[in-house]
This record gives sequence, structure tokens and C-alpha cells, in this order.
Amino acid sequence: MLRKTCLIVSMITLLALYSCEDNPSEFEPEPEPGKRNYVWTLDTLDMPMNYLSSVWGAAPDDVWAIGGGGTQYDRLLHYDGTEWTTYTNEVIWCSGFTLFGFSADDVWMGGGAGWLEHGAGIWHYDGVEWKQNYVYSIEETYYSINIREIWGPRPDDVYACGRIVFDDGKNGICRGFVLHYDGTDWREIARADFNSQFLRIRKEKDNVYVNSYGINYETGDGDVEFYHVKDNELIRIYSNKESKIHWASMSYIDGKVYFTIGREVFRYQEKKFRLFLSINYENFYTQVTGRNEKDLFIAMDDGIAHYNGTDIEYIYKFPLKGMRIFGYPLILDKDIFYGIRYSGTQWYNMVLHGKLVE
Repeated sequence: MLRKTCLIVSMITLLALYSCEDNPSEFEPEPEPGKRNYVWTLDTLDMPMNYLSSVWGAAPDDVWAIGGGGTQYDRLLHYDGTEWTTYTNEVIWCSGFTLFGFSADDVWMGGGAGWLEHGAGIWHYDGVEWKQNYVYSIEETYYSINIREIWGPRPDDVYACGRIVFDDGKNGICRGFVLHYDGTDWREIARADFNSQFLRIRKEKDNVYVNSYGINYETGDGDVEFYHVKDNELIRIYSNKESKIHWASMSYIDGKVYFTIGREVFRYQEKKFRLFLSINYENFYTQVTGRNEKDLFIAMDDGIAHYNGTDIEYIYKFPLKGMRIFGYPLILDKDIFYGIRYSGTQWYNMVLHGKLVE
């Protein structure tokens, strides 16, 4: 009788373990609705002849901002929790378009390689200094190459994507590419043979996705697409004209990849796009990011809205017409930093900082 009871208990335990592994989300606690009581500050950056491209940081008092223009002496800024200052410890040749990191001493920057190298540049910060880590180039003759985004789930599993321009940029002959870093080396894992610029890259479990845009200069319309990168191949999972959907984007939220197409947000599961959220606002700016499904930040033409799992409500309105969000925000536990461009009487680069208060 004792052996039979033990066997039944063992079988129940195995079934429970199997169920947990098979459907882990069923046992995850529901996230609490995100709070909306933010205090906001807006800082104007000293970035002459430059345009803000990306913001990333390890903590509210350790934030970086990069621009793709300017000079090698003023394109990188740092925030210490009190003020923004131009970083001048090293000459930054990389014309940075993207920042991403894992900690204060493990930060990546990507863009063009600058005057010293012909190709796409990837730089790394180890907590002490910024150094050029890798230059991506190809044998074919080309006009320019640059990294548009760096992102990864772990320090030994990092991805970069960008574009190769094969002419002077007037005819739209561009090719997207994907690079991978395994903790030691960077290598190319995919390159498009179609008109494309790879703007975003995300990974969920073993699935890597890229957001592509290909402009047709003859018609003025563009192809907005998503691709699944598998076994060094690019498998198209979505395509539409920019004129029909306006735009599309991709975000990584609480371990999952979300696809925003027009005014709708989807999950891609079992080779199908499944609707998660509709955003019925004319001035939606096609970018949704957040901490979890009940704490989402929605970029708008005139500010920032928030979804708490129940409704959407503005949490910040831009004080000036002409202000626009650029790049993805840095989202920390109680802080959020947005890169802002403003083209009024003159050009301004700003960082909007929201801090939760009790």
C-alpha cells in the first residue's frame, strides 16, 4: 500500500513539473497595474550641430546619450543624476545611432566607424573607457555602412543590425544585415538580398526578429516588414506599404516581443499575429514599450500615454508643438528617460525624465 501511494505521489509531482515547464505563464503572478504618478523634468542637451539618436543607462544617475552628427568631440553625453555633460575622456569616432548595455561597465554603442575606418563601427565601454571593439565591412564596393541598433538578452548573446548603402543614397539601393556577438567575437549571420534597412532587432527564446524598412524613391512609398532570422536566413513574416499602415515597430517587454503595426499591438505566436491591444488615437506615434503588459508607455505625437491593463491615459503632454520622441526610452524601476527632438525656431535635443513618486 505504501509503495502504491508513493508511486501516485511521484506521478502527480512529475505531472505538475511537466505542466509548469509546458505552461509557465499559468503559474506566473499577475502584474500589478502600473502607476502613473510621475514627476517630469525636461533637460536641453548641449549637442551643437547634432541630433539625438539614443539614450541608455544602468541607473538614474548613470545615463548615456549619443547623437549621430556633431563632431568626434561632442557627440556623446553622460548624466550623473544632476546634470548632463559632454564626455571628453576619449575621442569618439563612432557616429553613434544606438546605445545598449547590461551594466555600468558593459555598454555598447553602434553607428558609422568615423573618419579612421570605412565601415560600421561598434564601440564598448568597460566602466573605465570607451574603445572601438569591431568594424563591420564587406568586400563589395559600397557608399556607407552603419549600425542602426544593438540589443541582446545576455552579455554573451548580443545582436546588431543596420544597413549597407550601395550608391549615393538617391536610388534606394540598401541592404540590411544582422551581426551576432557570442561574448568573444562579432560575426555576420544574415544579409538581405532585397531593398531594406534593418532598424530594430529583438529575440524571444530562440527566435530573432528584425524590423525592416525599404524606401522606393520612384513612388515615394516604402515597404514596412518583419523578418524571422533563422539558420542564417531571413524569413518574411509580415509586409505592407507604409502608406497603408503608416509605420511599424517592435519592443521587448517582460521577456516577450511585441509587434506594433499601425494602431495595433500584436504577439507573434504559432506563425500568426495575435492582437494584444488596439490604440484608437489619431495621434499615436507607433511605439509601445514598458515593464509588463499592465505598465506600458505609448508614444504620441503630442506626449506620452500610459496603459495600465484597463485604460489608456496621458501622463505627459509636450509643452511645445514640434517636439517629437526619437529612439526607444530607457525604462528603469522607477524612472524613464525619453530622447526628444524639437524643431522650433532652431533645433534642440532634449531628454525627458519621468520619476515615480510615492
